[in-house]
Amino acid sequence: MGVLDRTTWFARGDTETHPYRCMSCGADLSVQYHSCPECGSYDIRATKWIDE
Repeated sequence: MGVLDRTTWFARGDTETHPYRCMSCGADLSVQYHSCPECGSYDIRATKWIDE
């Protein structure tokens, strides 16, 4: 594992176990659902693309 790989790994944090998030209720999801199992919203996004 190179230096840049380690940096990316640390920066990712919990996105490997919960790579998706509902934008309506904020639920972290381990798989990409068509609708959120918590609130029913259709706005599920990959956490790596969300600006926090």
